[in-house]
Amino acid sequence: MIIKLNIDEENALAFKNNTKRIDVRVNNKNSKDYDKLKKGDVIEYFSDNLGIFYARVKEVNHYQTLEELFALEGTRYTTSINDEETIKNNGFYAIHIEYLYSENTVWEELYEKAKCVRNPRDVSGMISAGQVGAAILTNNHNIYTGVCIDTASTLGMCGERNAIANMITNGESEIIKLVCVDSKGNVGSPCGACREYLMQLSKNSKNIEILKNIEPKEIVKLEELIPDWWGYDRV
Repeated sequence: MIIKLNIDEENALAFKNNTKRIDVRVNNKNSKDYDKLKKGDVIEYFSDNLGIFYARVKEVNHYQTLEELFALEGTRYTTSINDEETIKNNGFYAIHIEYLYSENTVWEELYEKAKCVRNPRDVSGMISAGQVGAAILTNNHNIYTGVCIDTASTLGMCGERNAIANMITNGESEIIKLVCVDSKGNVGSPCGACREYLMQLSKNSKNIEILKNIEPKEIVKLEELIPDWWGYDRV
């Protein structure tokens, strides 16, 4: 389930910066049905300056008094609330969330995740890993990462395919955005094998957006990198 909520700028930035993780909401006649929220649901927040950003629900707790909230949740990561009359009548909900990404900064966030996951190292005398990192965003608003694995034979794996394997392991198969970062921190383009792999995932794969350059920002669709693909009638 996806629920859409408005949020003030201060709390929006706090969620993005991970200084707040619990959204306190009062359930009144004009509110959403917070009691229907469950772990794994997605909240689409909107703030004037930050725009639309997404968060995943980790836990939802109902309280009747602020004293209960402060005793069990504390105040450090909790947003403030000042509707005392409604609280007295209906109680309120403490929604634990995990910030996912912002539509306005999604490319920068994917780039940072792909860049940070890199960790060049020797796994053994025959395998090295981590020179290249990749991050993919799925249509379910999840981000998966992966690194390249190089071997002394042909059994290696590109970072993109490693991220895809992570995604498939978690039950998903449809990508909407992809970023790859090479050993020097530059944005890279998927190799031919990865392009083919991506195309075979879904009938919508041709629309996957791929970052070509972070500054200035350049984006290309997968179908532009693999034109006249042979398998459109088979996926």
